[in-house]
Amino acid sequence: MVYSVRVSARNLCERVLIRSPRRCRVQGVPQRTSAERNLRAAPPAEIARIAARQHGIVTLAQLRAAGMSAPGVTRAVEAGKLHRVHRGVYAVGHAALSRDARFMAATLGADGALSHLSVADFWKVSRWRHSTIDVVSTRRRALQGVEVHTVRSLDERDVLVQNGIRVTTVARMLVDLTDVLTPHQLAWVIHEATYHKIFDERATRAAMTRANGRRNLHVLERALELRAQGSAGTRSAKEDTFLEAQTTEPLVNVKLEVDFHWPDERRIVEVDGPPHDRLATRLEDTRRDQLLERGGWSVERAS
Repeated sequence: MVYSVRVSARNLCERVLIRSPRRCRVQGVPQRTSAERNLRAAPPAEIARIAARQHGIVTLAQLRAAGMSAPGVTRAVEAGKLHRVHRGVYAVGHAALSRDARFMAATLGADGALSHLSVADFWKVSRWRHSTIDVVSTRRRALQGVEVHTVRSLDERDVLVQNGIRVTTVARMLVDLTDVLTPHQLAWVIHEATYHKIFDERATRAAMTRANGRRNLHVLERALELRAQGSAGTRSAKEDTFLEAQTTEPLVNVKLEVDFHWPDERRIVEVDGPPHDRLATRLEDTRRDQLLERGGWSVERAS
């Protein structure tokens, strides 16, 4: 008995191609390109799902886990389906990256978290233009357009995932910014973070404790003192320049509503009216006096 097996020209071509690509020449049959053959190894839907949750960015490890071979990745790059951003990091489909996509690519490439002025931009508390992307990492990496701040350890309490991107907390951001900002500039960041309801002094103090040994923690201490004094810090580069030129430090952007005060003597006098009936009002006055005293003011009350 003779059996007849029908094999399409394309299937035959691919079977022969496995043994010897040069022997396969089926006239009139369109052959798959090498990029198409390699992309078949990784389901496009799986890659799309990964890219969708990472702002269009995938890593080589993720592509390999999805089933693509290393040569397949190379051919996908050649075919314009993947675009290399950093070593082992690719944009899917196109190379026009959004801000968050660039942040994602940098954190994945450096195996770290967005930090310093870049994370201040992320948290919307920055007024400085910054051409490079800041990432803090325990691994030393060299990435184009990325400044990797290498640390010996990075406490997980100082890191979180926001909008899919691994970023440092606001508290850790303030610690890191002591390396690049003055106390008055940092006081402005704290003022903005307070406005956006993302500043927590207790969390900040805890992050400072975990960062024991950092050389510039005194900058953050002074910034917290300025906040206690009611200062919003410097709000522009012009204010920064003016402040640097002063021989004695003035009060900066302070909204200080008191009855009488003598800045040179660091003295405040509040003239109380009739005794307050509400406990909440008395407690608020006490808390306010304590904040002023912590800022170096002498507070007196007269009735």
